[in-house]
Amino acid sequence: MFRTLRFLLFLIVHTVVAIFGTAIVEHAIWRLVPTHSVVGVLWKECILSAICATSIGLSVGRIWRTSAAKWAWVLPGVWFTFGFLARQGNVWGGLFDFHSDVLAMPDTRSFVAFTVPLLRAVSFSLGAYISSLLSSAPVTSPQLDS
Repeated sequence: MFRTLRFLLFLIVHTVVAIFGTAIVEHAIWRLVPTHSVVGVLWKECILSAICATSIGLSVGRIWRTSAAKWAWVLPGVWFTFGFLARQGNVWGGLFDFHSDVLAMPDTRSFVAFTVPLLRAVSFSLGAYISSLLSSAPVTSPQLDS
């Protein structure tokens, strides 16, 4: 019982770190890449979120070493599924241009509310998974021939 509660607590903490920690780090470097369109801003958000969340996941995976970090994508995945079903699949914000109306403004609110948290959490979990693979690999020292 205690292990389950501890896992759920760490899962919530890792999910919060994945979503809001990435936003904090991303905000610091947001102005380095200029964009000139709404779709450009959405792509910049995707790329910076993936890079920042993966690096945070790598760091957190090395420091805390909990298995919950690898599962931080689950709660945002449920949230994304809810948004996908409620909005009839319109959660991409015009990123992939599924609409026939070229002049339609992308729906950035649904993108930020549903897609960005999932992207950040998946990237964070991937970083934590890679970190666990790297830390469990046997460390070998080079042999010097005498």
